[in-house]
Amino acid sequence: MSNPADAKAKEVEGKLESAAGELTGDVGHQIKGKAKQVQASAMNAVENLKEGTKSVAHAISNAADNAADSIADKTAGNGAKDHS
Repeated sequence: MSNPADAKAKEVEGKLESAAGELTGDVGHQIKGKAKQVQASAMNAVENLKEGTKSVAHAISNAADNAADSIADKTAGNGAKDHS
């Protein structure tokens, strides 16, 4: 399971490894560092997707509540009308 702190740690680790590879001319470390940065981006994307899903679910719940309230208000209003 990932979280924003894990993703940030993986990103920093990747940047450091990539930079070390560039300084020493070690292409393998450069590639591994870039791969860790891509992994961190994927971890962040998963977290963003989770938050987006929660946000959509919350919006749908609010819309359903509002619709129910509106129907209840209209129903209560119809029963209270004066038909004289």
